[in-house]
Amino acid sequence: MTATTTHPSGPPLAPEAAKPKKQKKAKVRTIGRNPVMTGVWNTVAMGVALVMAFPIYWMILTTFKTNKDLISQDPTFWPSAFSFDSYKTIFDDKEFLPSLQNTLIITVGAMLLGLAVGFLAAVAVARFKFRGRSFFIVTMLVVQMVPLLAIIIPLFVVMNKAGMTGSLFGVILAYLVFTVPYVIWTLRSFIVNIPAELDEAAMVDGCTQWGAFFRVILPLTLPGLITTGVYSWIQAWNEFIVANTLLASSGAKTSMMWLTFYSTTPTRGADYGSQMAGGLLVSLPVIILFVFFQKKVSAGLTAGAVKG
Repeated sequence: MTATTTHPSGPPLAPEAAKPKKQKKAKVRTIGRNPVMTGVWNTVAMGVALVMAFPIYWMILTTFKTNKDLISQDPTFWPSAFSFDSYKTIFDDKEFLPSLQNTLIITVGAMLLGLAVGFLAAVAVARFKFRGRSFFIVTMLVVQMVPLLAIIIPLFVVMNKAGMTGSLFGVILAYLVFTVPYVIWTLRSFIVNIPAELDEAAMVDGCTQWGAFFRVILPLTLPGLITTGVYSWIQAWNEFIVANTLLASSGAKTSMMWLTFYSTTPTRGADYGSQMAGGLLVSLPVIILFVFFQKKVSAGLTAGAVKG
């Protein structure tokens, strides 16, 4: 007889291999800011900011110092008494306001004319295909690399033969040499980012090419126009070499020419308060413009940096 073994009734026991094993918790390294290094970098940043801001502070402070504080052997970081004589001396100069007016006319004219010509050229380069298009784009980039001193003599010869030396309009046309290439190169990246389908949809709805330009391309390129306009303003306002070369025969001066000649005259060469006041007044329009359009400039730079 064969012996049979019986198992007790009940659920079968799970094998040992089927039992879930306890997994070891992986050590997760939390990535965060180190408070010590954050404090160190903040201190370094504050130190750099103070070093960069100190010349501006010293410049503004010098404009309010009296002659006693200016000629003192020991520098004073705060004037003993505030004086506005430096600003009075600047405004009493008969050439200051006319030079500021000439600079304003030249800067506004160069900026508007440069934006008009450069914007239309940027639209043509970005929207239309023609022979030599790539060469033209590269040329606009190369032109910006050429130093202004390298072309000042040929520029003077051309403007002299055209009879435009000694006139503000001649200086405006000469400024297009460095404003137009910058406008074309910058605005092209904005227009490329605008889908061509928007133009086609506008023309399907009944717009002409000019209508699509004014209703689609122009509004979408407005941040780029503001950005290029601000930088063109800064370039034209701070320019000295071209204006000094073309206006030497007429006696007219820009603010940069006036400031240079004012600080080198024997009577004003040692008047540091007036020099600082003149430099501050000349720089003030650019500072106000940049601060006022700061957000627009930042948005324009990032909007045009996506595709090119």
